[in-house]
Amino acid sequence: MRPASCDEPVSPFISHTCFMDWTHFDEPATIFALAAQPKGTCLAATEHGLWRFAKGNWAQVAPQFAQVPLSSVAVHGSTICIGASGDIAVSHDLGATFALATLPVKAHILALALSNAFEADRIGLAATAQDGVLRTADGGATWHAWNFGLLDLGVNALALSPAFGSDATCYAATDHGVFVSSNGGRAWTELPIGITNGPFTSLAVVEGKGGTRLQVGSEGHGLWTAPEPFDTFAEAKGLRASEINYVLPDAAATTQGLYIATGAKWTRVLDQGDVVCLARLDDGSLVAGTAGSGVWHGR
Repeated sequence: MRPASCDEPVSPFISHTCFMDWTHFDEPATIFALAAQPKGTCLAATEHGLWRFAKGNWAQVAPQFAQVPLSSVAVHGSTICIGASGDIAVSHDLGATFALATLPVKAHILALALSNAFEADRIGLAATAQDGVLRTADGGATWHAWNFGLLDLGVNALALSPAFGSDATCYAATDHGVFVSSNGGRAWTELPIGITNGPFTSLAVVEGKGGTRLQVGSEGHGLWTAPEPFDTFAEAKGLRASEINYVLPDAAATTQGLYIATGAKWTRVLDQGDVVCLARLDDGSLVAGTAGSGVWHGR
């Protein structure tokens, strides 16, 4: 693999890197979601079940789901939630055993998020393709639809405030809008993002010296950002991609590669164009999952 200029055109056949040291893994090949765990590890929801990254290697875990295409995963402490088309399964023993949750409908789960105070409040949210937001308050055993004020039931992504356990604030990106809830996902209000022809694909809450910002990725209209109280959104400048697949705080996976922001400047650090999910591990490294081209681990 040779190093590449960040201005070099993206090849559909060869993935180049710049500014970071990346390691590529062929398996798992197609990853739909990632969730960081302690000590530089993470879990991946893949087309062939649940995988775990640890000590520089990937291995399949939870063999009962080995042939199940998983669409989402969320982790908090010893609790793991995984989502698929029609089901959510929950483990409270780090994946040793799983139990299927009770859902109001056989919803297609697109994203999962757990409260940062999950041990105390037992709250989790699920984004669905057609049924809005599902919510659990019993640790994932049962889920209910909470869509009051949610004008669009095609929910693509969720983000929880870093202080969700105390401020109960969370966000939902839908096909046609972006919504905020201040009561833990039980009622929603649309934010004035300024464009209506989404879909909006991803969300990140960014905490910094200047306060809190919300980053919103879109399909075809770039990355949008707003400072709290999120009443004025502006398109991110310098990010030369209109198709945003996934965002973390100041990191964006696009059809033109993976970008990292330092202040107002965005730099492409990986020009693999089919990255669909990201995780930032507690050792500072990044994991980038692709739709068919394996996984990248960058430091």
